[in-house]
Amino acid sequence: MNTILRKSVLGIAGLAFTGGVFAGPVAAHAADTTHAAKPVAVTVQGDKLIPHGVQGEQSRIELGDEQTANVKAIIAATKKAGMDERAAVVSIATALQESKLENLGHL
Repeated sequence: MNTILRKSVLGIAGLAFTGGVFAGPVAAHAADTTHAAKPVAVTVQGDKLIPHGVQGEQSRIELGDEQTANVKAIIAATKKAGMDERAAVVSIATALQESKLENLGHL
């Protein structure tokens, strides 16, 4: 009885693996044919590029000397680690959210 159960489980696992082997490339091909590049629409206002769909005034953050130094340190650290520009942007955004780009050594 135990061998019948084991063979059944192995048979089902084999069918699932085989289905994945054949369905994977088919699904990837279907995704590639439906993925069409969409043009990015932007509006130019003076020296700024405004993405399509953005309405109203955009906020701006003035940074102090300490904050600017911290941003430069974050960029240097991501470059040293071999990370791309997006990693630096995510790191800066996180630091801005968590500490307003200020050193919080007193905590």
